Amino acid sequence: MEKPNLDKLKNKGTAATAATIAAAGVLIGGAFEAPADILQNDDMAPAPAPIIEVLDAQAEPDGGDGEDEAVADEEEEKKRGGVRAKTRELILRMPLAVRACVVVPLWCVGWAIISLASLLWAGVLSPVGSEILKWVLIALMILAAVTLTVKTVFPKTPLKKILNRRTLLWVLGGSTVFCIANVVLQKLYPEAPRLYDIARAVASAALLVSAVIPVLKHEKKERQKRAEEERAALEAEETAALEAEIETPEQAQARVEREVLAMADSVSFR
Repeated sequence: MEKPNLDKLKNKGTAATAATIAAAGVLIGGAFEAPADILQNDDMAPAPAPIIEVLDAQAEPDGGDGEDEAVADEEEEKKRGGVRAKTRELILRMPLAVRACVVVPLWCVGWAIISLASLLWAGVLSPVGSEILKWVLIALMILAAVTLTVKTVFPKTPLKKILNRRTLLWVLGGSTVFCIANVVLQKLYPEAPRLYDIARAVASAALLVSAVIPVLKHEKKERQKRAEEERAALEAEETAALEAEIETPEQAQARVEREVLAMADSVSFR
């Protein structure tokens, strides 16, 4: 019983570590534009400059405009000093060896995640990417509807029998074909958006019906076969019981012989 618990804890620890590394990488990747910025010795003490500038502006008799500019620059610097600035300040205060061995690899991870997310977002914003995303969501909803329908009719059906390989391939393959057809339809008739919605709705309904009916039929046949096997087993048991109760001539003769022998033994004993 201890091994599965240890395996679960190990898996949770691995997932938590990966999530932490990804989050730290994204944070560092957003704070620095290049690894060279991490390895350079940045001056992280800009606070004295505004103070000296303000003092100089106050020392001048006609320095009202300079004081206003200094205050505005200071407020702008404070606005910019959010999470990104605090992250830069914290990292640049670390030793150079730590930044080179730890922070730079984390930056690489964050840069990869941010770049991949940007590519995916750019793809989603394109017409083809938007259509693909719609059909991915439609396929997920169809699988959920198939599961819900079969579970409603046959509640004891396991999930792996509902979402079997045939159903998954049928739904994913059908979604891919309909997605390509809808993209082609948009290219042929770019000024008929209503037609795309109708075609998408009809295709989704057809895919749902064609996916759920075979699962229901197969489950119904399985239940009928199981019921027939149980009925046949019950009939066999009843037949065996009846045969055991009915005494054949051979069994009657053997029984009489046993009784005669028992009586003979009792008489000889006396």
